[in-house]
Amino acid sequence: MNRLTTAISNIVRNLPVLKIGLLSLMVAIFSATSMAQCGGSFSELVVAAASVRSQSNRSQSASPSSVQNQSASTNDNAVNQSIVGFWHIRFLVEGQQIQEAFQIWNAGGTEVHNPNVDPRQGNICLGAWKEAAPQTFKLTHRVWFYDTNGNFQGTGHLSETLTLGDRGNSHSGSFTLDIYDPFGNLVAEVPGTVLGERISPD
Repeated sequence: MNRLTTAISNIVRNLPVLKIGLLSLMVAIFSATSMAQCGGSFSELVVAAASVRSQSNRSQSASPSSVQNQSASTNDNAVNQSIVGFWHIRFLVEGQQIQEAFQIWNAGGTEVHNPNVDPRQGNICLGAWKEAAPQTFKLTHRVWFYDTNGNFQGTGHLSETLTLGDRGNSHSGSFTLDIYDPFGNLVAEVPGTVLGERISPD
């Protein structure tokens, strides 16, 4: 981690409220040098969320509930109580989509998703999941960040809590993306909404 990034991390850590301008600056430096499995996806999420929050007079896009209704499949009458399968997911902040991905939930409790970002920066993410309650699931990702010289930059933690809907053909819930420096200090946090649509092989 270079001196400027370290200084920004220290300032952010001591602020009672994370300022969007500072977050954007930190992300610009961080994403310019970090490379990791899924690193591009995490950097893109932080940058997009900062952009949404900095727009003071934007028009509201589709709300999470309306997007969820649009993504629900009406052709499958079977009730699927398992999240195992293939999904199209969307990350939203303040009702505005900031990223999408294709995602596979495996029966063994592992998960893979392929976000729509430049694959040269890393766009295959790995995670683990468990059922927290009937038709409610918790997912976690962990990512190591390194710069182009092989220096450790920190970690990214993505957590999601999702509940199935529409007879198991959709899900909705919340996500939190936390970025930590090499010393384990939280330097950025992005909360938002996740929506998913099951993709059928038929």
